[in-house]
Amino acid sequence: MFQVGDTNEIDMSVKVFAVQRSLSTFYNNEGSFNRKEYQIFQQQAVKPIPETGVQSAFCHEVPVIHVRSIKIQGVSSSSVFHVGAASLVRGDARIKHIRQIQSPRSQSPDKSI
Repeated sequence: MFQVGDTNEIDMSVKVFAVQRSLSTFYNNEGSFNRKEYQIFQQQAVKPIPETGVQSAFCHEVPVIHVRSIKIQGVSSSSVFHVGAASLVRGDARIKHIRQIQSPRSQSPDKSI
């Protein structure tokens, strides 16, 4: 997400289920999954305890944001590039990545004829 300007609340969330295989093999039952089988999608997100008792005062003599240049290497899932003030920013990313990689020997064609 790219957002410029003052914001009251930013809430980002993404849940990813990825399967990586060394060979392009697809089975008939793929495309949906039972999220109850994977605990990472059931757990409550860990939230920081809000600060209490902090008092602050600001004086904005020039209430303008000026940015000369920006170089962004990357913005990923459940993240934000934000220029401005924000009262509350939350982000939650959950990724279950399954790798089904075969050894190089099992991928090569059988040469014993």
